[in-house]
Amino acid sequence: MSAKATRPVWEKLLIVAYGLSEGEDRPLTGEDLVVAAWRRYPRAFGLRGHDDDRGLPRYPDSNRVYAELMGSKPIRKRGFLKKVGTKLYKLTPSGQTLGRQLNEEEPGQPSSSGFSGGKATMSREIRGKLERLLRSRAVLREQSGEIDRATFHDACVFWGITAHSKRIELEGALAEVENAIMAAEESVKSGASELRTGAGNLSLSTADLLRKVHEHLKERFSTELATIRGRV
Repeated sequence: MSAKATRPVWEKLLIVAYGLSEGEDRPLTGEDLVVAAWRRYPRAFGLRGHDDDRGLPRYPDSNRVYAELMGSKPIRKRGFLKKVGTKLYKLTPSGQTLGRQLNEEEPGQPSSSGFSGGKATMSREIRGKLERLLRSRAVLREQSGEIDRATFHDACVFWGITAHSKRIELEGALAEVENAIMAAEESVKSGASELRTGAGNLSLSTADLLRKVHEHLKERFSTELATIRGRV
């Protein structure tokens, strides 16, 4: 059975989004995603009941694509795609990384996660995300022994959200940070990667620092996070 037939829908949409972005950090319109998804995977994203002579849907099914983009489906919940405007979306660093991997694997076997197995190679996008996390005020407070003085604003900047974010935005942002930390941990196991933050080579202590701050902020501001999770 081919990779195209066995991939979950969200992976197919991630492949499409990566192709549209051409590996760049650019916003994608919902309309472009709808058309591109139908063209690449007509059976998954085509309008049923309107088949052509080949038995393939003649038209795209926008509802099928927007169900993945707007709901609590994996592509946003796992932090691979985020909404940046009205019907505007952008791949996150981990989305760029996994999208590239899935595109490379398309002729062969599908990947189960995109972040495990084999030697970990940290992408430019993930390195950039880790560098931004390490420069955050929350991390600087932890390093100076003042993490208890961290504000919810510091936490929001660390995660990439605002106090007015909705649940899907929060879940995606938390997953994106988790993806970056996991990538750092895997990179350490397979050979340190160099960062441009003055921290030198990525080490286990660096990854542990980010995870410690991440978990501390989640616990400390659990009430605020619960409020955001209530915004469906």
